[in-house]
Amino acid sequence: MLVGTTACQKRQEILISGSETMKGVITLLADGFNASQKKYEVKVAGGGSKLGIDDLTRKRVDIAMTSNDISETHLAALADISRFEKVDVGFDGVAVVVHPSNPVSKIHLLQFAQILSGKISNWKELGGPDMAIIPVLRNSSSGSEGYVREHVLRRKDLGEPVYAAFKDAEYTGVAVTKRDNKEIFEFIASNPGAIAYMGVGVAKSEGKGKIKVLDYSLLPEGPYLAPSVENIQAGKYRLSRPLALVYVPDNGHKDAFMGYALSEEAQKKIRDYDYMQAAPTTVIVKEKRQTGK
Repeated sequence: MLVGTTACQKRQEILISGSETMKGVITLLADGFNASQKKYEVKVAGGGSKLGIDDLTRKRVDIAMTSNDISETHLAALADISRFEKVDVGFDGVAVVVHPSNPVSKIHLLQFAQILSGKISNWKELGGPDMAIIPVLRNSSSGSEGYVREHVLRRKDLGEPVYAAFKDAEYTGVAVTKRDNKEIFEFIASNPGAIAYMGVGVAKSEGKGKIKVLDYSLLPEGPYLAPSVENIQAGKYRLSRPLALVYVPDNGHKDAFMGYALSEEAQKKIRDYDYMQAAPTTVIVKEKRQTGK
């Protein structure tokens, strides 16, 4: 009777929300984790990095997914949590994408920044057809949006003096905002002049035939590089960032999933999704915060 009762016990839920960039790959990890044991069940929702952190601070989820820098975006929101840990489980590049029929094949940071701000508004200015450019943004809850806003629109990757000069730059009023990658794919399909951004893993795994990925360079003179695993891993492709899970380490079921996320099996799933694995494959706490310190 005891054995039968134990076997029928409901699994403890581990709730995760946040980055749309990470949703697909973390869902794969959740499926693997759920199949590997019978004590816990992970459920994954998206909504954007900001929403994930909000859910975590309000104790609506156990773990938040974020694809942008906590020190730039989330520290104020996490201030009321006495202790949290941020663990990088993989690395991703941000792909700049257009309609498959667009003949433009490359773009540099200044061009992309001027498109986002509205200074460049026609593809002929990039050697393309006489066609209006429609910048496509993610909503403000998105880690990708926060990353592109700071590193491209406000030109952080060109150094602190340049960043200080453009720190108040805003998007053009003709830009359109989409909730998730599915909406971006749908919009690009019917708008040949569109330009957008998304995680490389998503672009490669879900965007085949739907979008074209541009080569990218920090400087006008190049080198222009594809957002390949090799280029990102070597630090040559500059639009890249860690993919992290944030949680309060206060119980064993969170630790169990974190351990799985950094395991060899899970890291292979991350590589197969065209993201880069975390290194080394052990739990490394990237950021800790304690109130009053």
